[in-house]
Amino acid sequence: MPTYPRRVAAVALLAPLCAVTACTAPKTPSLSADDTVRAAQALLTDRCLTRQGLTPPRPGQSPSDSEEQRRVTDALFGTGRAELSLTLPSGHEIRQHTDGCLAQAQQRLYGDQERWFRASTTVNNLKNRAPAGERTAYRELRAHAVRTARTILQSAHEKGTSR
Repeated sequence: MPTYPRRVAAVALLAPLCAVTACTAPKTPSLSADDTVRAAQALLTDRCLTRQGLTPPRPGQSPSDSEEQRRVTDALFGTGRAELSLTLPSGHEIRQHTDGCLAQAQQRLYGDQERWFRASTTVNNLKNRAPAGERTAYRELRAHAVRTARTILQSAHEKGTSR
């Protein structure tokens, strides 16, 4: 598993943007498709961590202690043996958990975490050499995630402006 700060920074990158825009902007800002999905994923993972009594990580902030860091990492990325696995033609094995806040966010955004894991891992690693079926699945699931993310962010925005 990559180091805690690097993965957390990626997840938490746009959360402050969501918080600010939900309170101050007259409408949801225009974000790129990538930023839209990242912002919704950060919002979903933050909510999940908060429900567990944990403080969502922010870039540049260190957890109060190593035990807190472990609890946040476990809650965010899952624990135990990784349930999803894909071996690339190079022989490199990629694994991912189906528990954890990030997995829950992916399931909500993409609609099928296992299919997304397989398609995104294949396409991201093999690029244009990925099988056509995986490239098609990637595009379909990504489009689904963008639509879902827009709905999630719009809902959060409407809740934030109705206070």
